[in-house]
Amino acid sequence: MVVLAALFFLGQSLVGGGDPAPVAVGTSSATPTPSATPTEAPPAPVEVTGPQPAGEHAWDTLFGGECLQPYVSPWEEKFTVADCATPHAAQLVYRGVFAGDAATAFPGEAELAGQINALCSAPGVIDPAAAAAYSDLQVQGSYPVTEEQWTDGARYYYCFVSLASGEPLTATVAGPGPAA
Repeated sequence: MVVLAALFFLGQSLVGGGDPAPVAVGTSSATPTPSATPTEAPPAPVEVTGPQPAGEHAWDTLFGGECLQPYVSPWEEKFTVADCATPHAAQLVYRGVFAGDAATAFPGEAELAGQINALCSAPGVIDPAAAAAYSDLQVQGSYPVTEEQWTDGARYYYCFVSLASGEPLTATVAGPGPAA
Protein backbone atom coordinates (compact mmCIF):
# COMPACT_ATOMS: atom_id res chain seq x y z
CA MET A 1 0.00 0.00 0.00
CA VAL A 2 2.83 2.38 0.87
CA VAL A 3 4.54 1.54 -2.43
CA LEU A 4 1.39 2.45 -4.38
CA ALA A 5 1.12 5.78 -2.59
CA ALA A 6 4.79 6.53 -3.28
CA LEU A 7 4.32 5.71 -6.98
CA PHE A 8 1.27 7.95 -7.09
CA PHE A 9 3.19 10.93 -5.73
CA LEU A 10 6.16 10.20 -8.00
CA GLY A 11 3.84 10.12 -11.01
CA GLN A 12 2.24 13.38 -9.98
CA SER A 13 5.60 15.12 -9.73
CA LEU A 14 6.62 13.88 -13.20
CA VAL A 15 3.42 15.16 -14.85
CA GLY A 16 4.23 18.62 -13.58
CA GLY A 17 1.99 21.69 -13.46
CA GLY A 18 -1.78 21.79 -13.89
CA ASP A 19 -4.37 19.83 -12.04
CA PRO A 20 -3.40 16.28 -11.45
CA ALA A 21 -5.45 13.73 -13.31
CA PRO A 22 -7.39 11.31 -11.16
CA VAL A 23 -5.56 8.06 -10.73
CA ALA A 24 -7.20 4.82 -9.72
CA VAL A 25 -5.37 3.09 -6.89
CA GLY A 26 -5.93 -0.63 -6.52
CA THR A 27 -6.51 -2.14 -3.10
CA SER A 28 -5.89 -5.65 -2.03
CA SER A 29 -8.57 -7.55 -0.19
CA ALA A 30 -6.42 -10.62 0.37
CA THR A 31 -6.19 -11.81 3.95
CA PRO A 32 -2.64 -11.57 5.27
CA THR A 33 -1.03 -14.91 6.01
CA PRO A 34 0.54 -15.48 9.39
CA SER A 35 4.31 -15.25 9.53
CA ALA A 36 6.26 -18.38 10.38
CA THR A 37 8.56 -16.28 12.57
CA PRO A 38 7.15 -14.97 15.85
CA THR A 39 7.12 -11.21 16.09
CA GLU A 40 6.91 -11.03 19.89
CA ALA A 41 9.99 -10.64 22.05
CA PRO A 42 10.92 -13.67 24.15
CA PRO A 43 9.62 -13.61 27.72
CA ALA A 44 11.77 -12.01 30.39
CA PRO A 45 13.76 -14.36 32.63
CA VAL A 46 11.84 -15.67 35.62
CA GLU A 47 12.94 -14.28 38.96
CA VAL A 48 14.08 -16.84 41.51
CA THR A 49 11.36 -17.21 44.12
CA GLY A 50 12.43 -20.41 45.86
CA PRO A 51 13.17 -24.08 45.32
CA GLN A 52 11.57 -25.90 42.42
CA PRO A 53 8.57 -28.12 43.22
CA ALA A 54 8.75 -31.92 43.21
CA GLY A 55 9.38 -33.35 39.73
CA GLU A 56 12.13 -33.54 37.15
CA HIS A 57 14.04 -30.33 36.37
CA ALA A 58 17.03 -29.40 34.19
CA TRP A 59 20.18 -28.71 36.20
CA ASP A 60 20.25 -25.02 35.30
CA THR A 61 16.67 -24.39 36.48
CA LEU A 62 17.33 -25.33 40.11
CA PHE A 63 17.54 -22.42 42.54
CA GLY A 64 18.92 -23.99 45.72
CA GLY A 65 17.18 -25.71 48.61
CA GLU A 66 15.86 -28.59 46.48
CA CYS A 67 16.08 -32.11 47.90
CA LEU A 68 17.02 -34.71 45.28
CA GLN A 69 16.08 -38.37 44.87
CA PRO A 70 17.96 -40.10 43.30
CA TYR A 71 21.37 -38.44 43.17
CA VAL A 72 24.38 -39.61 41.17
CA SER A 73 26.65 -36.57 40.93
CA PRO A 74 26.52 -32.77 40.74
CA TRP A 75 27.09 -33.00 36.96
CA GLU A 76 23.76 -34.55 35.92
CA GLU A 77 21.71 -32.92 33.14
CA LYS A 78 18.42 -33.41 35.03
CA PHE A 79 17.55 -33.87 38.68
CA THR A 80 14.41 -35.20 40.33
CA VAL A 81 13.29 -32.89 43.11
CA ALA A 82 11.69 -34.61 46.11
CA ASP A 83 9.91 -33.45 49.25
CA CYS A 84 12.57 -32.60 51.86
CA ALA A 85 10.37 -34.15 54.59
CA THR A 86 10.92 -37.59 53.03
CA PRO A 87 14.28 -39.41 52.89
CA HIS A 88 16.35 -38.17 49.95
CA ALA A 89 19.79 -38.89 48.53
CA ALA A 90 21.08 -35.31 48.34
CA GLN A 91 20.21 -31.65 48.51
CA LEU A 92 21.19 -28.68 46.39
CA VAL A 93 21.84 -26.43 49.37
CA TYR A 94 22.92 -23.31 47.49
CA ARG A 95 23.17 -21.77 44.02
CA GLY A 96 25.54 -18.83 43.89
CA VAL A 97 27.01 -16.52 41.27
CA PHE A 98 30.72 -16.20 40.60
CA ALA A 99 32.17 -12.73 41.19
CA GLY A 100 32.41 -10.36 38.24
CA ASP A 101 30.02 -9.02 35.65
CA ALA A 102 29.01 -9.93 32.09
CA ALA A 103 32.32 -8.55 30.77
CA THR A 104 34.45 -10.75 33.06
CA ALA A 105 36.53 -13.14 30.94
CA PHE A 106 36.24 -16.89 31.54
CA PRO A 107 38.85 -17.64 34.19
CA GLY A 108 39.21 -21.27 33.11
CA GLU A 109 37.90 -24.52 34.53
CA ALA A 110 40.92 -24.97 36.83
CA GLU A 111 40.41 -21.54 38.42
CA LEU A 112 36.69 -22.17 39.03
CA ALA A 113 37.43 -25.66 40.40
CA GLY A 114 39.90 -24.03 42.80
CA GLN A 115 37.19 -21.70 44.11
CA ILE A 116 34.32 -24.17 44.50
CA ASN A 117 35.37 -25.76 47.81
CA ALA A 118 35.67 -22.38 49.56
CA LEU A 119 32.41 -21.13 48.04
CA CYS A 120 30.41 -24.23 48.99
CA SER A 121 31.85 -24.39 52.52
CA ALA A 122 31.28 -20.70 53.28
CA PRO A 123 29.38 -20.02 56.51
CA GLY A 124 25.64 -19.94 55.82
CA VAL A 125 25.62 -22.42 52.91
CA ILE A 126 24.89 -25.32 55.28
CA ASP A 127 22.89 -25.16 58.50
CA PRO A 128 25.41 -26.37 61.13
CA ALA A 129 22.69 -27.46 63.58
CA ALA A 130 21.00 -29.66 60.96
CA ALA A 131 24.33 -30.94 59.62
CA ALA A 132 25.37 -32.04 63.15
CA ALA A 133 22.94 -34.97 62.84
CA TYR A 134 25.23 -36.52 60.20
CA SER A 135 28.83 -37.67 60.68
CA ASP A 136 29.63 -38.25 57.01
CA LEU A 137 28.20 -35.18 55.26
CA GLN A 138 30.00 -34.44 52.01
CA VAL A 139 29.80 -31.31 49.85
CA GLN A 140 30.24 -31.34 46.07
CA GLY A 141 30.02 -28.48 43.61
CA SER A 142 29.43 -27.93 39.93
CA TYR A 143 30.14 -24.89 37.78
CA PRO A 144 30.55 -23.82 34.11
CA VAL A 145 33.43 -25.77 32.58
CA THR A 146 33.71 -24.17 29.13
CA GLU A 147 34.25 -20.66 27.84
CA GLU A 148 31.12 -21.09 25.70
CA GLN A 149 28.95 -21.74 28.79
CA TRP A 150 30.50 -18.73 30.54
CA THR A 151 29.99 -16.47 27.52
CA ASP A 152 26.37 -17.65 27.23
CA GLY A 153 25.79 -16.35 30.77
CA ALA A 154 26.26 -19.51 32.87
CA ARG A 155 27.91 -17.83 35.88
CA TYR A 156 26.28 -19.95 38.59
CA TYR A 157 27.86 -22.51 40.85
CA TYR A 158 25.86 -25.21 42.62
CA CYS A 159 26.60 -26.71 46.07
CA PHE A 160 25.27 -30.22 46.72
CA VAL A 161 25.27 -32.16 49.99
CA SER A 162 24.97 -35.93 50.38
CA LEU A 163 26.19 -38.59 52.79
CA ALA A 164 29.40 -40.49 52.00
CA SER A 165 27.72 -43.67 53.30
CA GLY A 166 25.01 -43.40 50.65
CA GLU A 167 22.36 -43.31 53.39
CA PRO A 168 19.52 -40.84 52.82
CA LEU A 169 19.19 -37.42 54.39
CA THR A 170 15.97 -37.09 56.37
CA ALA A 171 15.74 -33.30 56.64
CA THR A 172 17.00 -30.19 54.93
CA VAL A 173 20.55 -29.08 55.76
CA ALA A 174 20.49 -25.87 53.70
CA GLY A 175 21.56 -22.73 55.47
CA PRO A 176 20.27 -19.21 54.80
CA GLY A 177 23.10 -18.54 52.34
CA PRO A 178 26.47 -16.87 52.80
CA ALA A 179 26.56 -13.40 54.29
CA ALA A 180 27.04 -10.73 51.65
